[in-house]
Amino acid sequence: MPCRRVAPQRRRDRGRSSAPLLLLLSCAWGALPSPAQAQQAPLGSRPTALADTSYGALTDVLRRMGVDGAHRLGVTGAGVRIGILGGAVRIDHQAFAGSDLLATRDFVDGDDDVTPGPGEEEAAARTTAAWSLAGARAPDVLVGPAFGSSFLLARTFTAGGAPRDDEDRWVQGLDWLESQGARVVVSDGGFRAFDDGFAYTIEDLDGATTPSTVAAVLASERGVLVVTPVGDLGPGEGTLVAPSDGDGVLAAGAVAGDETIASFSSEGPTADGRPKPDAYAPGVDVPAAGSGSPTDLVASDGTALAAALLAGGAALFTEAHPERTPAQIIDALVSSADLRVGRADAAPSIDVGSAIAFPDGIVAIPIAEVDAEGQVTTLTPLFRWDAPTIYPPALPVSFTIFVAADSTFQDVLLADRVVGTFARRLSRPLPPRQRIFWRVNAETPQAVTRSTETQGPLTVPAWLRLMVLNNPAGQTIEERRPTFEWEPFEVLEPPAGPLTYDLDVFSDRDEESVAAFAGLDSTRFRVPEPLPLNEPLRWSVVARAPGGQADTAISAGPFVVVSTSSPPATILFQNFPNPFPSVELGLSETRIWFDLSREGPVQLTVYDLRGRLVRRLVPAAGCGEVVLPAGIYGREEGGSPDPCVQLRWDGTDEAGRNVEPGVYLLRLRAGGTEGIRRMVYWP
Repeated sequence: MPCRRVAPQRRRDRGRSSAPLLLLLSCAWGALPSPAQAQQAPLGSRPTALADTSYGALTDVLRRMGVDGAHRLGVTGAGVRIGILGGAVRIDHQAFAGSDLLATRDFVDGDDDVTPGPGEEEAAARTTAAWSLAGARAPDVLVGPAFGSSFLLARTFTAGGAPRDDEDRWVQGLDWLESQGARVVVSDGGFRAFDDGFAYTIEDLDGATTPSTVAAVLASERGVLVVTPVGDLGPGEGTLVAPSDGDGVLAAGAVAGDETIASFSSEGPTADGRPKPDAYAPGVDVPAAGSGSPTDLVASDGTALAAALLAGGAALFTEAHPERTPAQIIDALVSSADLRVGRADAAPSIDVGSAIAFPDGIVAIPIAEVDAEGQVTTLTPLFRWDAPTIYPPALPVSFTIFVAADSTFQDVLLADRVVGTFARRLSRPLPPRQRIFWRVNAETPQAVTRSTETQGPLTVPAWLRLMVLNNPAGQTIEERRPTFEWEPFEVLEPPAGPLTYDLDVFSDRDEESVAAFAGLDSTRFRVPEPLPLNEPLRWSVVARAPGGQADTAISAGPFVVVSTSSPPATILFQNFPNPFPSVELGLSETRIWFDLSREGPVQLTVYDLRGRLVRRLVPAAGCGEVVLPAGIYGREEGGSPDPCVQLRWDGTDEAGRNVEPGVYLLRLRAGGTEGIRRMVYWP
């Protein structure tokens, strides 16, 4: 079927200057396989749930909109009257064989017959499609969202032209539909340009000027939700059509199957700056009832198709929440859209089932146990949320708290599920040293879901800190059986806690353990056996939760148990920190330790990897030979008092210039022994 002009935009002359003629277009891109040739199942009694319904050609479309979830909740639009403003309609189409048609009115010919006359079948295409998309009721062929609703048809558009009288008829039709008890009204066209060259300017689309907009806004104030296409004149700002500029009017935009905005879908803002459209629904390659024959199904494009689908969804919502106003219905539907679609050209469709089950959404309440820097103050904070309104058939609702390392929740760290409550402390502690995001997902027994907005980021500190022998510059002690002490971030209650601890004392040279103790339940522990003398040591504590989660704290610098006797061997230890300087530790230079087993001359020198002298430390530049007695060196706070003995290096050469970043060699020669360590200077 060729692309055709239908339902043009119309407007009563208000004396404004004319503009180029703008028309809405609707294209049928090809006939779908017709189910008419197959044996059609009998309609039987009105289906009331998804189990009784096969959506036929609309299966994918309705699932994208969450309509299947609404049906699983038992909502079909029953008791809600939907009015359709459009052209002629092919009432004898099989899609409407089970539909409840209450009344029709033709405002073009002045009678009650809205069926197309000879030669008008093609002109009836869009209104026929609109009715089928709102509420067709032909199982296994075509089932619309509100298949349980009753329908009122008002023909207000002429076939083929764009006379200004169509807008007057549109207003009359809306008034008639309201008088017939319609709660939801969908228009399959809008008004922007006319046959005589007159067109609305963007200044006219301010929500209070065009007759159709004024009528739609007044209907909204009286409790009738008007759903209208935003227009097919896009893309581009200010391409919307009346009455989609109305405040309280649900303006529908169209998206393709991948949720990208259709290229033809018009855009706001209105003249007074309000964004439009209000919501999106499928509007590209949408299967619907055609007007060529009683069994014709076609795939078409247009925001009018999106409007019809939205109207069906609005009718479902109205059945479930009849007390809600049009503005509240719009808010609930719009807020149900999945906000996690991250592309600029994407605009997710509404989720009707989610809107019905949770009309006021799921709200995350900020965690109270967070300091001013955004760091949690407990490993098991209280997560809280609220669901202000839950549709009773959706109870009981289960809630799952997700904690993730990223805002898209690709890396979920923790998940915990509860039923029937709005607060939860996790059964496991938060992971240490981690930036986290969190949200809560709600799910009904019918598998209808809703999520809070993503919260965060927050930071989780280390689970514990070491309270002794933790000097980043290193230190010496004389006690061979020292007491190690640490402080946990929080004493946890079951099931997340209490924590147990593994203590390990190890060599700073080769990381070999010299003393290890597991399963400690205290935060203070004195080693039972003496530690080795004159050897640089470090220590660590592993905190373990009952569920197997763990965190490790390692001392920032080495410590040495010193004795009054001479060291057993001459040793050059690894410089600390390495690499240096260390912003984290606040150290701009690196410290150098060595032990001398006997008295003798000492040379301590820095070279580059090519063997070129960079800096003399012992003896320092300008000093003669240095003879040192047996002992330990480099542990003194504040450095050596002897200017010829420099046991710290700041990354400068003999001339005081900063060297290039890289690897350097530290060489010690003393008492016939030579030791070399690699140092990394990385400012």
